[in-house]
Amino acid sequence: MYKYNFLLYLFSPYLIIRTISSTIIRKGGYKYFFQRLGYLLPKINNSPIWLHAASIGETKIAIRLYDTLKIKYPETTFLITTTTPAAKYLIPEDRNLLHSHLPIDWFFSARKFIKKIKPRISITVETEIWPNFVFLCKSNSIPAIIVNGRLSDKTLNTNSILKNIYKLTIKNYEMIICKSDYDKKKFIALGADEKQLSIEGNLKFTLYDSKKNNHNIINKKYILAVSTHADEERQIITEWLRTNEKKTLLVIVPRHPERLGDILSDLPLDLLNIAIRSKNEKIKNNTQIYIADTLGEVDSLLEFCEFVFVGGSLVDHGGQNFMEAASYGKSIIVGPYMYNFISETEEFLKKNAMIMVKNSNTLKHVFERLLKSKQRRELFGNNAKKIIESKQDIIHNYCRSIQRLITEL
Repeated sequence: MYKYNFLLYLFSPYLIIRTISSTIIRKGGYKYFFQRLGYLLPKINNSPIWLHAASIGETKIAIRLYDTLKIKYPETTFLITTTTPAAKYLIPEDRNLLHSHLPIDWFFSARKFIKKIKPRISITVETEIWPNFVFLCKSNSIPAIIVNGRLSDKTLNTNSILKNIYKLTIKNYEMIICKSDYDKKKFIALGADEKQLSIEGNLKFTLYDSKKNNHNIINKKYILAVSTHADEERQIITEWLRTNEKKTLLVIVPRHPERLGDILSDLPLDLLNIAIRSKNEKIKNNTQIYIADTLGEVDSLLEFCEFVFVGGSLVDHGGQNFMEAASYGKSIIVGPYMYNFISETEEFLKKNAMIMVKNSNTLKHVFERLLKSKQRRELFGNNAKKIIESKQDIIHNYCRSIQRLITEL
């Protein structure tokens, strides 16, 4: 731990600058800045059930867990902490639910947080391992667990100093509930004991239901590319234009809307008819590309599209969550880089619920085949939806494991 804290304090100037940057650029506000430094923490009169989620995807899981656990613990206070500024806007207003940004894992700020909050249990969603927080939970007899557990190859292949720190930290978790056997093996490789581990499936399957009632914001037939990353927009647009499709629009939803300038700089704007949602530009008969660079409209766009390409997969990012698209019964296309969703991707491919392209050069062919065949679109879409519907008990299995641990306290 001494090496870890030395390295952390060594990088403190960078961490502070990054916090200031997120405060300004991502509009975190003054509360985000001070809470990341360990100040302005919420006042809680009793020991809460503490759920930590790094970003938007993890926060959705934390909220799903809260919605299920609060039925069992109606008088208990829940605290959801997040790392990114945007995630806080997902937190619903509820009498027994509070939110805070998680302080940076300096020992003094982590100790201040644990001393003030006094959590009943610490539940971390997915991947964030903060050694000081976990150590302080252990030393204060607060059980720390990971749910929907997964580890990236980057964590496993990190330098020996950090890897040893992770190994020491992993042993302080009371329970690690993994989303797949593949992820369980990764935790074992990092030093987790078999007794700490169990498998309950991917909680992201349970975030979506089949009740859809959105308003269609697009006035013509369209296909969708969601959660796209740098250079993917250029690749997708290039292949889409090669189809010479005139009656169908390509709608792109970048993962980070603030990248709009970079996206446009990669395109031959003088040769394209593009409309941009954030600029309130209208879709005309000759519009080829519509960039939906606003937040909160993916649900509607998914419901009414013909089929969807899920980004982060044509470039070496590891893929993005495709379960929401599956819940709408849409044909799903991904690229080859899906290593953050290996077991889920394998299941979808095996059950003809997804199409994977080896590179962007084959996108034109896939686009054309899906556009020409409604039957093919429905086949892949219905298979995807069936998988989602078969996974809805996963949330209850997780909550039963958490309840057993709380009962033992």
